[in-house]
Amino acid sequence: YIIIIIIMNALVPSFILFVLLVASVAATVVFFHFELHSLRLTYQGDIASVNDSLRQVQSQQSTYVQQVKTLTKLVSESLNATDEYIHNITNTVSETKDVITENMATVQDIQHDQNSLMAVQFAGMFTLLVILVSGYHLSQHVRHMHSPVVQRKIMAVLWMTPIYSMSCWLSMVFANAEPYLGVIREFYESYCVYMFLSFLIAVLG
Repeated sequence: YIIIIIIMNALVPSFILFVLLVASVAATVVFFHFELHSLRLTYQGDIASVNDSLRQVQSQQSTYVQQVKTLTKLVSESLNATDEYIHNITNTVSETKDVITENMATVQDIQHDQNSLMAVQFAGMFTLLVILVSGYHLSQHVRHMHSPVVQRKIMAVLWMTPIYSMSCWLSMVFANAEPYLGVIREFYESYCVYMFLSFLIAVLG
């Protein structure tokens, strides 16, 4: 009996320690199991939150992509409209420039015609004056023909001014006929020089 008591006294503390050790291990295992379960739940919640955030980001990304596409389309349409507007403005400016050039050319032609008409009028006035004066002198020689040999030569020289002025005025009016009228002037000028030399011979001997 004493041996049993001794054995019990020796084994009970060890058993109690073993039980306490097993209890502490079991408590530790249970604690870690609950901690792991709570961590797993927390991680699952975080993963779900992350997935929700990713889905939101993907949704926002899709929205942004659609908005970018819409903006790109709007910018492209605006650029096309701007190019067309600039092209229209360029065409309008070119047409306006052409119209202004044509109008300026028309105004210059009108001004040139007016200047030419004024020059023709002045030339015609002086031509008429020359014809009247020369006609007066020729009529005086015809009415007072005292020395026909000399006066015919004087009258031939006097005819130079109306013929020359009339041919010049007709050259201004009819520019295409100027070469032919110039030939007439040159011929009569030569004839006038001949008659002047004849006049000198007749007068001076």
